[in-house]
Amino acid sequence: MWGPARVFWSPEFGVSPAIHSYSLLCKLCVFFINLRYLKRGVNDRGRVANDVETEQIILDEEAGSCKGKMSSIVQMRGSIPLFWSQEASRFSPKPDIILQRYDPTYQATKLHFEDLAKRYSNPIIVLNLIKTVEKRPREMMLRREFAHAVGYLNAILSEENQLKFIHWDFHKFAKSKSANVLAVLGAVASEALDLTSFYYSGKPSLVKKRANQLNRTSTGRDASLRDLRGKSGDLVKIGSGSENSNSLTSREREGDLSQQIKTDTCDGDPPRFQSGVLRTNCIDCLDRTNVAQYAYGLAALGRQLHAMGLTDKPKVDPDSSIAAALMDMYQSMGDALAQQYGGSAAHNTVFPERQGKWKATTQSREFLKSIKRYYSNAYTDGEKQDAINLTISHFFFFKIFGLLPTTGRKTCSLGVGF
Repeated sequence: MWGPARVFWSPEFGVSPAIHSYSLLCKLCVFFINLRYLKRGVNDRGRVANDVETEQIILDEEAGSCKGKMSSIVQMRGSIPLFWSQEASRFSPKPDIILQRYDPTYQATKLHFEDLAKRYSNPIIVLNLIKTVEKRPREMMLRREFAHAVGYLNAILSEENQLKFIHWDFHKFAKSKSANVLAVLGAVASEALDLTSFYYSGKPSLVKKRANQLNRTSTGRDASLRDLRGKSGDLVKIGSGSENSNSLTSREREGDLSQQIKTDTCDGDPPRFQSGVLRTNCIDCLDRTNVAQYAYGLAALGRQLHAMGLTDKPKVDPDSSIAAALMDMYQSMGDALAQQYGGSAAHNTVFPERQGKWKATTQSREFLKSIKRYYSNAYTDGEKQDAINLTISHFFFFKIFGLLPTTGRKTCSLGVGF
């Protein structure tokens, strides 16, 4: 079940006057809704913390009419689906990570990925961005256990339903001065898009309509038969490489018909559908995750615009104005989600560097964000979480049972995630 959606909208996207609007639609799952250190990982029903679905939507100027086209791509983020936690502390800005429970069969993890398969179909691609090397093991413990969980589940899943697990240490790579984080993530995004594709509404075909019109006229009956033969021959040629020698006897008329068929095919683009999803996570599913989701969105945008006939190539120049506008939208989305979950705007050095901002200014802003997030986590998140628990508990009990809860936080048997 999803909470209220947040929409980040750009009415003028700068790629073509044909684009009516470009939007990012974010939906937060309320089954395990939480604040940063107070809820981590997964619950017994396979629901994870900070489960957010992001849909990237493009509409052209004729959307809603028979000539209009639209395209969308869905990706999601969510906490690592294991039983783990962190205790908020006023003395430590980075509390230790605790693996709370050892589950040898990873039942909760299995339930989580089964839920994703029901929501998005297969394949499920897992992009894990946490650290692999640390002086004091924290994230690397989760990374090792997560890899074990995915390996165990893949051993019992059929080949076509197996999870595609990609691990990439974001921090380790980003420390290099010559590192191009967005280029690496863009390559990963392209591979993921090859597997999942995206939604495209297509455009109504005029081939059948024209053939029917010709069939209705007695004077054009012979011509319509030749049209249909010619088109059937062309389709066979596309599918199997064979030629149809009976289409037309005149080369000149055959050339005219081929040109007509090409026009019809252009006007009748078939729809496309997304099957599967890219699931991205870091520890908080905020800062590193947001950069990765932007890279995925940029790669998808190129393919979406190309499918809609608005660009010549299925790729967007990362230095173009459209890429800058997209980055601004993902940055706004990341800041909103981080403010809600972590208590401050998202930490991000990749976007400001790409935007050419002064490094010293960026560092001072990141320091202030750290202080704000620490204060929120240590002093105010407890009361906020109590308010969230009360609101969600009230909603579920009133909605489903028609009464108010009579006990405290333990009214969680519905899987709400207290």
